Amino acid sequence: MRWLLSLWFTPIAILVTWLVLASRDLSFGLFFLTRDFYDLVFAIYAQTLGIPAEELPPLVVRALIVDSAIVLGLYALRRRKRIQALVMQAYSKLSSSARAASAESLSSAP
Repeated sequence: MRWLLSLWFTPIAILVTWLVLASRDLSFGLFFLTRDFYDLVFAIYAQTLGIPAEELPPLVVRALIVDSAIVLGLYALRRRKRIQALVMQAYSKLSSSARAASAESLSSAP
């Protein structure tokens, strides 16, 4: 499962970093981080798909969100017993502290 997460996270992190830096034209002297290259990549991609280039960045972001939700859902499905135990432990801590606080306030009543 760690391999799956790392193989998923690495290209996603690279893509998101490129999208953020190139869309804001923070090139640091590198051509592939310039806004011109960003516009060129999306123009080629838009021409290939036959849609306007302005519609592509939101579609890419939505695709990244959906893919992330799928991968994290699979991870949660695989680790559901651990997650359930953590939730139950946190819930029991909260409920026991609430019970102690209510019992303490009742005992100090006049």
